[in-house]
Amino acid sequence: MSDADGSIRVPGVLWHVTVTLHGNPSPVRQLQDSLTELAFLHPFDMAVRFAGDTAELRYWDEGQDCRGVVERALALWDEHRADLGLPTWPVVGVEVLDRFTFRRRWTADNPLAHLLAPGVLPFPRG
Repeated sequence: MSDADGSIRVPGVLWHVTVTLHGNPSPVRQLQDSLTELAFLHPFDMAVRFAGDTAELRYWDEGQDCRGVVERALALWDEHRADLGLPTWPVVGVEVLDRFTFRRRWTADNPLAHLLAPGVLPFPRG
């Protein structure tokens, strides 16, 4: 694989990312529309779960190391806040797992596996 300048690009490692944001309540319908646009713009299938005051974004990212993936995860919301009408919520959590750790944790029988399904859905009521 090569970049536009002809240099060879080594493919990165796949990382599973979870970004959690929380803040003042927003109108749920507007929030869902904005999150749907964000998920559509993301290059990998994004699983989004939300409530009026919280959003969790789960997706795969490619990078050479965890640091770069974390930096992109922290910037993702702010980069799209204005153009998509996202709330001014701060990031309250970031988790980045390599593929091996993710697969060990998220087995098919994990009762929370529904959180990984792509799409934009409200948190289940419980």
